[in-house]
Amino acid sequence: MKYEKIDRKAEGSAGKQFAHFVKVGYNRARQVTGEKLGTVQRTDYDREFQDLCNRVDKHSFWASMLTSKVELVLQPNPAYRFEDFVTEKIGNEREIRHTYTEQLGICMLNAGSDMSASDYGQALLIMGDYENRIGESEHRMIKSAFFKFVKPFMDAASKEGAINTERRTLTALRLDLDAAKNRVRAAKTAEEMKELEHFVDEAQKKFDEQYELTREILEERDQKNADMVVHLEDLTAVQVEYFKEAYDLAVEMQQKVMNRPTKGKDARQRKVSSSDEE
Repeated sequence: MKYEKIDRKAEGSAGKQFAHFVKVGYNRARQVTGEKLGTVQRTDYDREFQDLCNRVDKHSFWASMLTSKVELVLQPNPAYRFEDFVTEKIGNEREIRHTYTEQLGICMLNAGSDMSASDYGQALLIMGDYENRIGESEHRMIKSAFFKFVKPFMDAASKEGAINTERRTLTALRLDLDAAKNRVRAAKTAEEMKELEHFVDEAQKKFDEQYELTREILEERDQKNADMVVHLEDLTAVQVEYFKEAYDLAVEMQQKVMNRPTKGKDARQRKVSSSDEE
């Protein structure tokens, strides 16, 4: 029977890594607890960096809120919104559906066709045609609003994960730095203090590097957030175009309905029929 040779050196290395991981986690947890209780000192970010973080966070929060509300306007049906969300996540294109106005127009056309011999049916045919055209205009508006407003904000939100990862890394390194500094303050001998200062220098270097990296990423995100205003301008243009077209179609629809050739014929026919019966 053969026995595999156990690599004691590899086992020892893995054990040391695990012990280091546990120690770092413990020191961070202890530092967080001390900060909450106010018993330890902590490194504060400079005011400019804090303002930068606040701007990015505010934009992220309100961009999410605005996007969800615009999507609610574009698609009131929650089941369809969820279906579109899943479709986007798996990388497929959203399904093209009739708008509610188009559905109304189709219904009016079907009803008008079934009663086309009457004035009522002719009025339905006219209205159905225009309601359908208004619905088609609405469909174009929905499509344009999605690609010009909703999708750019969704794409920006998808990149926030990487930014948040860097910010969490910075927080972890800040905890490591403060924990090392607090251990130096708690040192009982000059020799112990000198030994611990080495860990402070190492933690400070890692923190400074991450701090600058995070600052650069946040500044880039802040600038891109400011540039997102162009999508608000696009949204206003899309709405103006839609409402103008819908208004023009509605006015034309009203004129056609009020001036339809069959208007009043049914009433005259009923009057004649009643006279004949008498």
